[in-house]
Amino acid sequence: MTTLKWNINPYGDQVKYDDIKKVNELLDESKEAESDLRDMVRECHNFLDKRDGQWEPEIIRKMTGRPRYTFDKCNPVVDGIAGEIEGADFGIRVMPSGGSATKPIAKTYDGLIRNIQTMSNASHVYNSASRSMVEAGLGGWEIYTDYIDADSFDQDFIIKWISNYEDRVWFDTAATMQDMSDANHVFILDNITPDDYDERFPEGSKASIGSNRTWESYEYKPDFITVGRILYKKSMDLELVLMSDGAVFEDNDDFKKVVDDKAAQGITEKGRRKKKGHKVMSRMFDATAFLNDAQDTVFKDLPIAPVFGNFKVREGKILYRGAIEKLMDAQRTYNYARSREIEDVALSPPAVTWASRVQLTNVADRKAAEEMSVSAKRVYLYTPDPESPGPPMMTGGPTASPGVQQAALNSLSDIQTSSARAPLQNGDIEQSLSGVAINALNSRSDTATIKYFKSREIAQCYTAKVLINAIPNLYDSSSQKRILNEDGSYEMIELNEMTVDEKTGQPVFLNDLSQGKYDVTCEVGDMFANRQQETVKALNELSVVVPGLGEMTADIMLQNISAPGVEIAAERVRNRMLQSGAIPESQYTKEEKEQLQQAMQAAQGQEKELTPDEKIAQAEVERVMAETADVQNKGVLKQEELRIKEQKDLMDAQNKADKLDMEELKLMMSQQAQQSKQQQEFIEANVKGQSQVYEALNMQARTLKLITDSMGASSVIAGQQVEQIDEQQDEIDQQ
Repeated sequence: MTTLKWNINPYGDQVKYDDIKKVNELLDESKEAESDLRDMVRECHNFLDKRDGQWEPEIIRKMTGRPRYTFDKCNPVVDGIAGEIEGADFGIRVMPSGGSATKPIAKTYDGLIRNIQTMSNASHVYNSASRSMVEAGLGGWEIYTDYIDADSFDQDFIIKWISNYEDRVWFDTAATMQDMSDANHVFILDNITPDDYDERFPEGSKASIGSNRTWESYEYKPDFITVGRILYKKSMDLELVLMSDGAVFEDNDDFKKVVDDKAAQGITEKGRRKKKGHKVMSRMFDATAFLNDAQDTVFKDLPIAPVFGNFKVREGKILYRGAIEKLMDAQRTYNYARSREIEDVALSPPAVTWASRVQLTNVADRKAAEEMSVSAKRVYLYTPDPESPGPPMMTGGPTASPGVQQAALNSLSDIQTSSARAPLQNGDIEQSLSGVAINALNSRSDTATIKYFKSREIAQCYTAKVLINAIPNLYDSSSQKRILNEDGSYEMIELNEMTVDEKTGQPVFLNDLSQGKYDVTCEVGDMFANRQQETVKALNELSVVVPGLGEMTADIMLQNISAPGVEIAAERVRNRMLQSGAIPESQYTKEEKEQLQQAMQAAQGQEKELTPDEKIAQAEVERVMAETADVQNKGVLKQEELRIKEQKDLMDAQNKADKLDMEELKLMMSQQAQQSKQQQEFIEANVKGQSQVYEALNMQARTLKLITDSMGASSVIAGQQVEQIDEQQDEIDQQ
């Protein structure tokens, strides 16, 4: 397992990368420092790929007109080692290492890196570079950003194989780490056609960058101009901000965008400190001038991942070689010995039969002797010759030199020994071997070739680290991304998603990749499909000795069988196990947990829990409603203020009117009181006068009554008079 942490070379600031003369000098220095190694890399590729590449030019000239054959034993060695590497699984694991890093975010990084590798067909990229490394000791790939497709505005990461690496990539001469993480710059050379040059760089001089090749392997190559691209680390003064929740930010524009949101959540600054940092810049150039301005990239590390075979550092110089360099002499000797052996056999005179004339006197005997080489007869007759006893004698015929045959055998043995490859692994053995013998041969070979696996492991681990440091810079806004799981399944997640914390009611960001520190490890093992087979086999074997294990792990066994329809069967079995409670809750998937929670809420008559998207929508609705209610309240308050003012003005006016009316009322009442008093006095006087009249009349009536009663006048007064007296008495009474 490989774990990588990075160093920053402190000498990068001393280089003037804006000086074209200095840039070309740095390129020449890198070429000169590795000239001998690159020549050997080229020779190894020619040896394996070029026709007659396994023959030295001097030997070819000496053997003109003679048999010269190639019996390639080296490409099978390359195929064997590279095939084993291609069949292995280099698992990347991202782990939290500090700050506010979390396991869920580390898992998200795992899935994003797998997705980037899938989109880039990275398995082919890695395998091509690994094969080149096994062949000649050197290979690599580049990580860059580009638009996903022609109609898209979204950029993503792409991993691309660098073909002809030995002529195109040159690192800082001061770098000595196997992943070149301590380099301050790297050059990448590209061959483009003159027309392409004119279209891309119309102001350029078409001055092609020179090559350090000492010979050309092939003829009839296309016409091209070599241009360069330098990627270099630019130093920056950074200020780190420690927040009260433990998160660490760089004080930049991105931090300024979120500082208000953090403050709204009650998260404040806890401390600051300055540090030295860097970012990777890119610039194009040719032999005489720069072709564009320096451009920012999203990378913090040089995005070139080299793969070195048999990497070593001696006397400050890096060394590397492939599996073929040590086999070249033995292979050439084997080709020469086998060609001589064939020459001896093919060009030797054929076998002849010697007989006396007497022995061939008979015409039939002579004919039989002439046809002997092509006849299937088993018995021949001859005439005895006393002067030449015995039958006719055969002499001569093609015979190989024992010395040449031994040389061929020795060369073949040297190839097998130097490559540490057993004949079985190269397909050169036919006899049956026991399982123990086969395992022993494989184990011996694995020990010798593990160094090539280690080189691939280091390069892939560096690639993951480059991506982890660059992903937050490219995926810096809310966006939906696909993450891939190890078993090939996938899910869509929302990066930098804003939601509302149920406890605090404050907005928070989910899947914020900019927070925390993460380390990368790389482990080499069997391919996932092979491990699936091993899982099924192991569970079947354990089911024999562990009662009930087969029933408890039926869903796992089915999920690890790659066959049509098995996935459906596994889903049905797992669903049944979930309903029966056979699966612990800690082993539920995210979807299963949501389904269980929804079922429980439905059973209790509760509303289902909102998804993060629904929570955000609900929070937005509540915010709009709150703002609307606030506006409405302010309107009502304003109307109430106007109404109160109007009422106050009305009351003031009414008070003024009432005050005037009161004065008038008082005056009127005073007048009325005076009039009432006068009327009362008049009434009283009138009543008093009437009372006196009444009293007088009443006195008269009583007197009259008394007279009539005492005199008996009623008897002597006429009836009419008596009636008048009675009426007068009644009238007086009524008044």
